Amino acid sequence: MRKLIMLIVVILAVLTGASFTLLNSGSVSLNLYAVHLDIPLSVVIFSSLLIGAIMGAFACVGLMLRHIRDNRQLHKRVRLAEDELSKLRRIPIKDHY
Repeated sequence: MRKLIMLIVVILAVLTGASFTLLNSGSVSLNLYAVHLDIPLSVVIFSSLLIGAIMGAFACVGLMLRHIRDNRQLHKRVRLAEDELSKLRRIPIKDHY
């Protein structure tokens, strides 16, 4: 079921991208100081989105690494607490009555 949903999402993304390319097939003049290019508008927009996504991913790397480190520390604390609890459960209870 999950693979079918992913397949449908991929097909919809490809169809959306294809229709976007057909609707924006006009040429755009792009001046990069030393280079002057005439390329389709869809390529310019797609390139901008791709570069933005890559820059956003790089911006999130530090946050993700911090969460991974915190997660490891919390797992270690849980493991130590579970070990201590299991040791305490093995100690016999003495009644003084």
